[in-house]
Amino acid sequence: MLSSLLGSLLRYPLHAWRARLARKLYAIAMADKDAGNFDAARQSLERAVAMDSRHAGAHHWLGILFIRDQAYADSVKHLEQALTVDPANTEIWIDLGNVHALQREYGKASTSYQAAIDRTPDSALAHLNLGFVLKELGSAEEAVAYLRQAYTLAPELENALRHLVSTLIETDRCDEALAVASKAVERAPTSYDAHLCHGLAHQKLHDPVRALACYDSAQSLRADDAELYDNRGTAFLELGRLKDALASYDRALALRPDLTLAAFHRSLIHLQLGDYRNGWDKYELRRLEKDYHAQPDVYPRWEGALLAGRTLLISREQGLGDEIMFASCLPQMVEMAKHCLIECEPRLVGLFRRSFPTATVYASTPDGSLPQEIAARDPDFATPAGSVPRFIRRDLGEFPRHQGYLKADPVRVARWGERLAQLGPSLNVGVSWTGGVRKTRRALRSISLEQWLPLLRTPGVRFVSLQYTADAGSAVAALHRQHGVRIEHWAEAIDDYEETAALVCALDLVVSVCTAAIHLGGALGRPVWVMAPYSPEWRYGFSGDTMPWYPSVKIFRQPEFGAWDPVIGSVAAELGRLAGTPGGC
Repeated sequence: MLSSLLGSLLRYPLHAWRARLARKLYAIAMADKDAGNFDAARQSLERAVAMDSRHAGAHHWLGILFIRDQAYADSVKHLEQALTVDPANTEIWIDLGNVHALQREYGKASTSYQAAIDRTPDSALAHLNLGFVLKELGSAEEAVAYLRQAYTLAPELENALRHLVSTLIETDRCDEALAVASKAVERAPTSYDAHLCHGLAHQKLHDPVRALACYDSAQSLRADDAELYDNRGTAFLELGRLKDALASYDRALALRPDLTLAAFHRSLIHLQLGDYRNGWDKYELRRLEKDYHAQPDVYPRWEGALLAGRTLLISREQGLGDEIMFASCLPQMVEMAKHCLIECEPRLVGLFRRSFPTATVYASTPDGSLPQEIAARDPDFATPAGSVPRFIRRDLGEFPRHQGYLKADPVRVARWGERLAQLGPSLNVGVSWTGGVRKTRRALRSISLEQWLPLLRTPGVRFVSLQYTADAGSAVAALHRQHGVRIEHWAEAIDDYEETAALVCALDLVVSVCTAAIHLGGALGRPVWVMAPYSPEWRYGFSGDTMPWYPSVKIFRQPEFGAWDPVIGSVAAELGRLAGTPGGC
């Protein structure tokens, strides 16, 4: 035995003998890996690199196997070692990027994927993965180019179409997303992903009927994808088919209990139906959205504990309308706590300070950090404003019948009242016709000014623009030029929210689609008429003509999906009856 070993050592130099043994161990490891014996495979690979530290394949597979145990540091170490031996290996660069991406180290991941592309420019997988991490880094526009290239190189690559279409939608290119998905269906009519993406593009363009037809086609090809049922639920919701929507969300969650988006969507239906007890808990899932504004998680979360003698930090919600709506809970919280620290969007600071004088109101910072003077107050608890109703608005009876909880500057109100009076006697009505952005269903909650004409021609009424979009001034000028109908548009009233609030108080009535103007008017206790789509945002409920948040708001609803003319007719008729008796402030 000893002579055999000595003979072997004489025939092969030691380094060659160790390399030969490493190759044998690597082969054994690969066989174990293919058989699913991952622990045994890892042990053989570790022995292989001990024998030959420059065995790139062994380091590579160790890097992959360590991912299974979430031992990311070990994984990175072996992948980087593999690259010192084989720096041109595109697969290793991609796998290194994947490990960084799993740790949400997207900058490092993008560097690895770019290195893979530099070495293999036609690597569809590297382009796909780089596009994904660029989107996570907030560079969605740049991501589109890489995702488009990945799909061009390998349209059959898993998730290539889904990532491209979803990113086109995210960058507000819904028409392009529809074109890509349509061609995908033509190219591969039996592709599940093609039909799913086709439906999603139609859905984002607010064509739920066509979207459902696409989802039916997708379901005939595959019926076990939770994402399909989540999307179907949203299409049903837009059509006002709430039972079907709930059933779809339930199916999605049965397939994937961890699909938080479906659970969140289901909570919105409960809230829309006034089922607050079942709605608020899962509404907390909104905080998982990547664009959700959140304060640093430094203080204990308020979960309904007694606040006597305690200081409570209340952070703002995203969206001006939501901030104003959830502020309806602030009087109660100020009363319950020793002191409240209230964050708000900078435009609302003056209004909130005047309305909640015993609280400390401060403006949110661009980076979401907590101002030093607020942190110095060392609050006992913290909560987002949208989480407060979970504890104090559990049923309809807990919504107060207030006459307004926000207070405009009385000096400004008087000044706007004088300006309106100088224009002559009439009913002064504020109007807003465009709401939200594409992501927040602008197409469903907006009405063109031309469609408003039956209302805008009501005798004895002066209309004043409350529209905040950049094109509002040119839109009212074009309306006057083409139809002879005048809407006063004062930029100074829109640019400063204190002035907007004062103008709303000086008006007799606000008539608007679903915009922040509804929330502002209702929070000020002013008469407001809202023209709502058939299945509006949950805040407006699904039926009836009232809102629990604002007793002074009256809702005029579409009788069916997309039908605005009956709404315009009803509002015009009621405005005509009111026009003979203008109110005043």
